[in-house]
Amino acid sequence: MMHEDVERITIGLDDTEASWTALRWVAERAARHACRVHLVRAVDPLEPEEGWTHHRLVAGRSLVLQSAPGTEVELSAPPAPIVDALVDAARPDDLLVVGSHRRRRLQSALTGLLPDRIAGASHVPTVIVPDDWPSGQLDADVVLAVDADTAGEVLDFAVREAERHGATLRVVHTWQEPAPVGPPVVAAMVESPVVELAAAQAVLDTAVARVAETARVAESAHVAEQARITASSSGLVVHGELLRGAPGAAVTAAAEHHGLVVVGRRHRSTFGGEVLGSVAQDLMAESTTALCVVPVRQG
Repeated sequence: MMHEDVERITIGLDDTEASWTALRWVAERAARHACRVHLVRAVDPLEPEEGWTHHRLVAGRSLVLQSAPGTEVELSAPPAPIVDALVDAARPDDLLVVGSHRRRRLQSALTGLLPDRIAGASHVPTVIVPDDWPSGQLDADVVLAVDADTAGEVLDFAVREAERHGATLRVVHTWQEPAPVGPPVVAAMVESPVVELAAAQAVLDTAVARVAETARVAESAHVAEQARITASSSGLVVHGELLRGAPGAAVTAAAEHHGLVVVGRRHRSTFGGEVLGSVAQDLMAESTTALCVVPVRQG
C-alpha cells in the first residue's frame, strides 16, 4: 500500500562525507514518494560564516532536486547548538536524518558522537545513515528488532515503512543459550536452553501477532523457528525469525544489505537523559545499513 501523503523530513547538513551520504539517502527517498525536505546547517553564533553556509545549503538543495525534481526544499541555518537546532527543527516533522562515521566517530561535530545524542533527544523517528551506506537499498527488507517491551509505536512505524516501499518486514528477536555457572547444583537451577528458546519464541510470536494486527494481516503460517505472514489487503509480507547470539552482533549481522533497521528508544540514564541501547550502538559501529531509532512515549 502506497502512502500518498507528503512525508516531512529534516536533515542535518555539514561538510563531511557522512552528512552528504545522509543527504543522498533523503534524495533517493524523495524520488520514491512525495517528501518535503528541510535542510538544516547549525552555525556557531560567534562565527556564522553566512556566505559559506548559504552556499552549502544551496548545493544540498540541488542534490535533492537532481534526484527528485519538484521536491519542496527549505533551507535554514539557526544560530544554535547542533543537537538543539536539529531536534527543534524536526519537532513537527515525520523524520530526522543525520549522517554518522562508523569508524571515525570523532571526526566532526555533526557526524561524530552526536548522532547518539540527537537520536536520544529527538521527538520523532531519527534515521542515522553511515558514511559507507550503499546507494539503492531503500526498497530492500525492513528489519525490526524487538524484545518483550517493544512499544506499539515502534511496530507501527516499521509496518508503515515496509508498506510505503513495498518491502518485506523482517521481525527479529535474539536469544542466547545460558552458560553453566558455579557447581552442578547451582548450574542446574539456571534455565535450560530449551526454556530460553521457548521464551524467546514466545516473544517473537507475540511481536509478529501485533504486527499482523497493525497491518490487518489475513493469513499466517508458522514454519519451525520462522513465521511468514502475507497480508491479503496490502500485500505486506512479514518474516519472523529468532537470532542466536548477543543482541547487538546478531541483529547487526542479520541487518546487513537491507533497507532499514528499526529499533525503539526507551532507555533513560541515571541522570534522566535518553540513551541508546546496545543494539543501536552496535549497529552504528558495525553496519552499513541505515538505522531508525523510534522514540517511545514515557508512561
